[in-house]
Amino acid sequence: MSLLLFALTAALQADPQIVVEADGHDAWRLTITAKDETDPLRLAERLRPRAAELCGVAGYHFGRYTFDLEQTVAKGSTEVKNGALTVVQNLTCGPATSVVEPAAAPVLSEADTAALNPRLTALSDSYFDALDKGRFAEAFAMVDEKMTGGATLENWTARVLAQRETIGATTERQIGRLTWYSNPSGAPAGHYGAVDYVASHALQDECGYLIWYRPTPDAHLRLIRQEATFLPHHMDEALRATMRQAHCIIL
Repeated sequence: MSLLLFALTAALQADPQIVVEADGHDAWRLTITAKDETDPLRLAERLRPRAAELCGVAGYHFGRYTFDLEQTVAKGSTEVKNGALTVVQNLTCGPATSVVEPAAAPVLSEADTAALNPRLTALSDSYFDALDKGRFAEAFAMVDEKMTGGATLENWTARVLAQRETIGATTERQIGRLTWYSNPSGAPAGHYGAVDYVASHALQDECGYLIWYRPTPDAHLRLIRQEATFLPHHMDEALRATMRQAHCIIL
């Protein structure tokens, strides 16, 4: 790293709300955390002054991003309270390159989805099994960069381990509904397989879904998204049942 690049990185990292990491030539990864915002796109807008400082007259464009929103449920309440929101935003200096959108994939029939469902279930089981048994490189290999935001295996594993400290070891997991979408509006063309699931851990219960994606029928399915809700075990049984019905699928 050049002396100028090092000095610029150090100066920007002095801001406790924003962390700046070099991510290759004229590329950066910006991380911002705030407690007064719940929309990741609005929070990412606060990164623009830093992006302009980094890239100067060359200009810049934002790429992929990931976000994490802390949510808590107070004991004896069903109200979900939002905490800190963290956005990790990829930044590249220079004008954005044009992206050629893929052609629409063939619309899946009921017979197609019935044939694909065993593969979708097997992939999800393999992903969860790798996470539960600490085979993090194997799980990471199944995840698309759209979901990791360009994180390294080391950084991604650290986030997984931190979460495991909070929820405890997995005691049970069950896959529920499988749903397929062909070329949904507002998303890149292709096939999307949604997998709803519930799980029990030593300290919390979990419910959520995975999204697997392939641009064409001959492409491999890759994990592009995971959303989860966690219910701490300190809730009484009646309250946990209410929360589960409000925020989780019912198998």
